[in-house]
Amino acid sequence: MQRALTSTHQLMRIGSAALLLAVAVPAAQADWISRLARVGAEVGEVAPKAGRIGIVDLERAAAHIRLLPPSSGAALAAHATPEGHWKFVNRNGDVFTAGTPEELQRVLPTLLPDTPPGSKLGIYLSEDTLFGDRALLKELPSAATLYLVAGKESYPLITRTMSSGEALYAAVRPKLIVELRDRKLFNEALVQLERPLSRSSIRTLALEPGGPVTLSSYPRVDADTKAALVDTVDPASIASAIASVRGQTVLVTGRVENNLLYFRPSSGSEQSVKLSALMGAAADYDVNLVVLHAESPRQPGGRNWLWQRIAVGGLDDALKRATLGDFLDALGQQRGEFRVSVSREGAGRVAIRAVPVSGDTGAIGMVGELWTSSISNITGNVVTSAVEVHARDEDRQRELDTRIVPGVPAWMQILYLISLGAGVLAWPVASSWFARLWPAEQRAEYGGAIGYRAAQAMRLAAYVLLFLPIVGVPALVASFFLQFWGIVTLLGRGVRRLFGRVEARAG
Repeated sequence: MQRALTSTHQLMRIGSAALLLAVAVPAAQADWISRLARVGAEVGEVAPKAGRIGIVDLERAAAHIRLLPPSSGAALAAHATPEGHWKFVNRNGDVFTAGTPEELQRVLPTLLPDTPPGSKLGIYLSEDTLFGDRALLKELPSAATLYLVAGKESYPLITRTMSSGEALYAAVRPKLIVELRDRKLFNEALVQLERPLSRSSIRTLALEPGGPVTLSSYPRVDADTKAALVDTVDPASIASAIASVRGQTVLVTGRVENNLLYFRPSSGSEQSVKLSALMGAAADYDVNLVVLHAESPRQPGGRNWLWQRIAVGGLDDALKRATLGDFLDALGQQRGEFRVSVSREGAGRVAIRAVPVSGDTGAIGMVGELWTSSISNITGNVVTSAVEVHARDEDRQRELDTRIVPGVPAWMQILYLISLGAGVLAWPVASSWFARLWPAEQRAEYGGAIGYRAAQAMRLAAYVLLFLPIVGVPALVASFFLQFWGIVTLLGRGVRRLFGRVEARAG
């Protein structure tokens, strides 16, 4: 009788599980159908806009000008098609396509009929237009101010005359312009310049022979001003010292010539270290290396940035800024304007160079050198003539930000968590496998309760942290297979038990 009740209870539990599964599957299907319906509704809302304009990049520019304040003046979003035609959009969303010079003359009267003659006009270009055929830009009204819409921001376009000819730049800060040669590099530049800076993670180094050969893992902070102190380090050991500041920003100053960083210590003549060695160490330990070019390479020193004996001109203000772009813009105040270029530098690294617009290289003219040296000798300031930043690129930084445990690649951590989750879902199967490998502790084998509980805790930790991530996915597959097999054989087992009870009664 007891066996019959047990069998009945088992059949009821299995039947309830099957019923829940049958209910859950249509519910899941309904959930997916509702999601698809919502996606379809969203597409239905976006489709008329895409159909009206036909270009996503232009739609982004059009959305940007709608958010501009009225004081910014008349504005049009513009995009050049591959066929050489122009599409213009005003703030109301009206579209005008111009394919001939005569049609271009009708753009303003059509889209901006209420704008008085001579009013300020801004044309906001899509990225596809700017990095496509730039010769088409000459067809736009000469009195208009051109802007580039990138992401959620727009940047004025300016032309500068260099030794190689005229070049087009985007003014990302009042004293900071970025060259527009390659779209991917320009977007990388925007990401780098908008990267937040933490003053506590910027390590300013003073190269002093005979100084410490290592750096502390965390910056030393002045007790009064709470500002990070200058770290003195022996130049012969600077490459190895960078290993202890992994993930931080290291700032050095000196004169760069032929892969050598020349510096002048507090006493003695100029010395040098190999810049390539610093760059290699920075790449090995994910350190952002900032090199401030100075014609008079005196090293920063003193108690802190407020009371230091030798200050790097403009650096104290720059370190208070929020982003790398603000940092470079503050340093560029001394030079009038900084021109920024970005290039790839190995796997996961980029090089950002900011030089004065007056020259194509980091060197300034003879007059500038005399002026810089004179100012440096009189005031004790180290005037920055150029800046180099050797940093992690966007993909590498995103991978580092994804990590939970520093030093372990993100993909390994994600795989570990997925396997651990699979093992938790397949706990009964995985625990039966683990019991064969590590049998449960017996209370009689331990003299005290503390030792017994400690052994249990160690076994549980090894099971959860080591065994489950290893066998999690296979155990989950085995668990699904056992559940599927139980559902498939449910009817057969029920029939066999029914016939077994009939035979038992007949016997």
